Amino acid sequence: MADATSSKRRLVRMDLTLALLTFVSSIMDVLSFLALTNVFASGMTGNTALLGIAAGQGQILTASHPAAALAGFVLGVACGTLLSRRASHRVGLMGLLGLEALCLGAFCALWFAFEHPAAGAAVYFLIALSATGMGIQAVAARRINVPGIPTVVFTTTLTNIVMAATDAVARRAPLSFDTKRMIGLFAIYIVGATLAGALASRHLEVLAVLPLIAVLSALAIEYGGNGQGQPG
Repeated sequence: MADATSSKRRLVRMDLTLALLTFVSSIMDVLSFLALTNVFASGMTGNTALLGIAAGQGQILTASHPAAALAGFVLGVACGTLLSRRASHRVGLMGLLGLEALCLGAFCALWFAFEHPAAGAAVYFLIALSATGMGIQAVAARRINVPGIPTVVFTTTLTNIVMAATDAVARRAPLSFDTKRMIGLFAIYIVGATLAGALASRHLEVLAVLPLIAVLSALAIEYGGNGQGQPG
């Protein structure tokens, strides 16, 4: 009975963490696209395409923005991998969330330090910090280890949802729990992006802070679970 309760708590904690991280990526993608020269904080496929288009048209300055995002994401994944290499599951995940919070905290500090943060050289640091945070988050999602749910870039998740739903309809079987979880997190991404779009016109400063609050909340959830003596 105790093991079942502990297992249920771990599942709830994991889902809450995934939901918060999904919300983070939705806000950061919209904020970076609307306010940071049309780049994506987590969508490296889109950034690669933007880089190729700009480079192919000889627009070197424009190409430098998605290039900064790509560089930041690579840095984030590399740092996240090194940080969690030898740590236990729980310690590694908490370390990754803490490092992501540092990146997003630096992003907020830089954002509020300038009257027009997306102008001048500051935009490159903002792009790099946001993408680095998302790179770290991508490693954190791997650490949580839920198949088909990366919390950044939902093309694979959508593919898995459609494949599973199509198979369930063909077999006249109910959707699996994992598929329902993927649908729920995909819905959270849509809701987060919609909220960000609604706030973008007048409340960009709120959007700059929301991802940091969400990551700190995820860190608190993981820390609280660790404090209860639950295994990672």
